[in-house]
Amino acid sequence: MGHTLDRAARVMGLDGRCLFVRPRDREAARKALDESGHAGAFELLSLDDGLRRRRALLRCARKWNLHAWRGSPLGSTWFDEYVEAGAVARVLKYYECDAVLCLNGHQPTLDARLASGMVAQMREQADQAGLIFSQAPPGLAGLVLTCDAVSHLLVQDIPVGLLLSYRPEMPRGDPITQPSCFQVDPEVARTTARFTADTRLSRELLDQGFATLGEQVESGPLCAFIRERQQAHVRKLPAEIEVELTTATPLPESTLRPPGVPRRELYDIADLSRLGDQLAAYDDQLVVLGGHGDPLSHPRFAEACERLRAGVLGLAVRTPLVNLSDDCLEALFAHKVDILQVRLHANSADTYQRVHHLDCFERVIANIERIERLRRERVSAEPIVVCSLTRCAATLPEMEEFYDHWIKRTGWAVIEGYNDYCGALPEDSLLRADPPVREPCRRLSHSFVLLADGAATLCHQDYRGQLAIGEWLTKPLTELWASAEIANARQAHARGELDSYPACQRCREWFRP
Repeated sequence: MGHTLDRAARVMGLDGRCLFVRPRDREAARKALDESGHAGAFELLSLDDGLRRRRALLRCARKWNLHAWRGSPLGSTWFDEYVEAGAVARVLKYYECDAVLCLNGHQPTLDARLASGMVAQMREQADQAGLIFSQAPPGLAGLVLTCDAVSHLLVQDIPVGLLLSYRPEMPRGDPITQPSCFQVDPEVARTTARFTADTRLSRELLDQGFATLGEQVESGPLCAFIRERQQAHVRKLPAEIEVELTTATPLPESTLRPPGVPRRELYDIADLSRLGDQLAAYDDQLVVLGGHGDPLSHPRFAEACERLRAGVLGLAVRTPLVNLSDDCLEALFAHKVDILQVRLHANSADTYQRVHHLDCFERVIANIERIERLRRERVSAEPIVVCSLTRCAATLPEMEEFYDHWIKRTGWAVIEGYNDYCGALPEDSLLRADPPVREPCRRLSHSFVLLADGAATLCHQDYRGQLAIGEWLTKPLTELWASAEIANARQAHARGELDSYPACQRCREWFRP
């Protein structure tokens, strides 16, 4: 808090500053102001009622992209983590002001220069923009909201993130091209990191940054330092783990499934408890139950969720949702599965039949409705249902309709690129989506795939387990993540020398996050 107050006190162009807290926190806030030496610069405003109706829902969505300002499910943004329209309205009313610069209490790296620029831009363009934001990573800047913008949020009863994301009901251009976007250095904008010191990884990175560059470092040098550290792969555990429970699937003949997937199944579910214990060392770990089968087909799916849940921040399940037993349905709620990605790949029964060679479209839709109905009955934030579609010749005519339909219906949808699994599937007739200039694979630096037979492999493309780098059932994850095998693969990608990795040479998914 002291660092945040120090930096907020240096923001220029403000007519006043306040520390907005709940009445119960008033004395602790006063102590923080006194200890920081800024008691005279900030008014202590204890008007926060603490009510955040969407807190659980937004947390459920945001945890899947903590290191970026937007791009999370439901269109949620970093600003949704701390900006509540009702609270901002009380500040506006108290001061009888036109706009408020909203900052989080966890911004020890707040760049006063950026925040000052945002305030100046609002003063210059108040007639063109109801808010001012930037593409800076979480923690470096803030959000300016006007009375009109706050009124709109309250009347429409929507979170601020919906003003900055695509919604078919509110068509608009991308806000980053509008006067409401304060332009920051592109190198800052492209930095993927969390500068809020509210996770272990964030604190470690900022401690290193402050020790090297000093505590008054601005965003440019700090972002450059963080990117350099990330390129050195210093993270002790991958950010995201994909765990395969089984390769059994109700859609074995799907045209999107690679041929010859071996039969695999995780037999000792207790192994997941050991995995969860390892992941618990960091408080931002994400696990996806997926792989090359349907996790719901595993007879002990519920127990798998239970054993992983305690050790990870985020838990997601990727499934075709053809079959949904009562036990599996209950497990999704009982063990707080955040995201349920339904690999639908169609917006009609005909297309579903053509893609998957099975007539189950209506059954999947009925299963989605079962989940949504139970969410409403239980007033439950989770699971957020995210339907996905692969962009290919068979689905292209329905792609836009699919996307708009599911955003309206469940709040979010995903369009994926066609994956030929390094040439295992026929090339699609649509133009390729991969960039013309090859770069190092992005997934090698942040994700890991654990197959059901115990093999830890380089990536999801390796459906046969031929690129295994070790046994996750017997070796610690930290050892596998720091192994010579994966280090060699990263170095080969960095040099562009992939002769020893023929699958990587054929891969067209290297640019995807």
